[in-house]
Amino acid sequence: MSDLDDRYGRTDRRKPRWVWPLIAAIGVSVGIAWAAWSAWYETPSFQAEVFAYDVIDDQNISISLDVYRDEPIALKCTVYAQSQDKAIVGQKTIDVAASADDHVRVKVELLTERRAVTGRLESCKAA
Repeated sequence: MSDLDDRYGRTDRRKPRWVWPLIAAIGVSVGIAWAAWSAWYETPSFQAEVFAYDVIDDQNISISLDVYRDEPIALKCTVYAQSQDKAIVGQKTIDVAASADDHVRVKVELLTERRAVTGRLESCKAA
């Protein structure tokens, strides 16, 4: 060490060459473990989505849902209609009966308080 190192108390702080690759390997391992856990943790056995909607008139809209299930369970799905200003102008909760089919299309007629421009799915839960 030089006189300046002695004067200011600096020491040689170089780490061994294996430290940074070890830290990187641990980080990558933790990342892979987290990704695997989040992919398989509490995956629902059903999925639902809006297939189509049809604005019939100023007070009616028809919404078609596609429901996919791995097992025959009954569901409660809530759909709603939105107006141009994104206000909810109609809402309905429907029961989707348990079925052995893995794909079911359900059609919902919804009464609205004024003209709707879109139909949306809020949620589906096991009944």
